[in-house]
Amino acid sequence: MIFGITRQELVATFGEDRIRLVPREAAEAVGVGGETLRFLSEIGLPENEFISFAGAEGTSTALRKVAVHELGGTWDLPPGASDWIMLGNFEISAVVLDARSGEVHQLAEGIMRPIPLHGDVSSLVYTVCQLTRLVQGLPEDYDEDEEFLEELEGTVDALKRSIAAQDPRPFGHEYSEWVEIFTSIGAGTRG
Repeated sequence: MIFGITRQELVATFGEDRIRLVPREAAEAVGVGGETLRFLSEIGLPENEFISFAGAEGTSTALRKVAVHELGGTWDLPPGASDWIMLGNFEISAVVLDARSGEVHQLAEGIMRPIPLHGDVSSLVYTVCQLTRLVQGLPEDYDEDEEFLEELEGTVDALKRSIAAQDPRPFGHEYSEWVEIFTSIGAGTRG
């Protein structure tokens, strides 16, 4: 795993009832193995405002393979896309997991090709955790304080650099939804 993150850290940030575990047998059934399997079944995925993960609130997270045939011939997908698993959704795109490599990709309608999003699920969850902690610490009317916004922009940039130092993918593509989310929070237009 790229980032060392524990279940206790997730619980401290999100609360026990907001962490979804993937049942080990269900993950194995769709081809997830190794460290990714351990992470999903023992550490979990947090409910948050940035990404919704599959499964109803308070239940285990369910996984299903990406229905490549439903995407039609208009998508530019690699041959291994039939091994991809639907993990969740951003506001306007899907988040998928490559069951073989453990890499995470974003599927956005307008682009019609996958965007590398994270090197593994630890990077995805770490990014969600760090951004959630940042947003939790923002004053309610932070978008009205110009001096605070200047400082916040620097804080957001530093957070992006620290994440990118270990995994450049979250901010490596101009259409990565993380680029938009981090930029919006730093500018005071989201949060």
